[in-house]
Amino acid sequence: MSTRPIVSKLDSERLEPFLLHSWIDAPVLRLRTLLERARKVAPPRVPPDVVTMNSRVRVRYPGEEESEALDLTFPDAGGLSVLSPLGAALLGAARRSRGRERAVRGRPRVQTRDGRADRVPAGA
Repeated sequence: MSTRPIVSKLDSERLEPFLLHSWIDAPVLRLRTLLERARKVAPPRVPPDVVTMNSRVRVRYPGEEESEALDLTFPDAGGLSVLSPLGAALLGAARRSRGRERAVRGRPRVQTRDGRADRVPAGA
């Protein structure tokens, strides 16, 4: 049985305008589906190992030793846009997730430092 993903209510509310005014492509459809399925909770109730907007995550690709640090951002903020294929796959992912985005160099593995998504303040 699959559990529903968790997304913060604030992230969901802030993403809606971007989704309404974006071209319909795979990442946008993935985000819409995620937000429809997700259990929306207050930001303090999001588990510390779940990726939210403005999280810094480490992604390691199969066959590579080194991981890459990425900041998940809103489309107009710089960083890894949540509207990109990998960005859409990361939102709501939990620590050590696998196989959520196959279009980008294999299957990334989300790793968070000390088991937590490194969350950075909005606009930072």
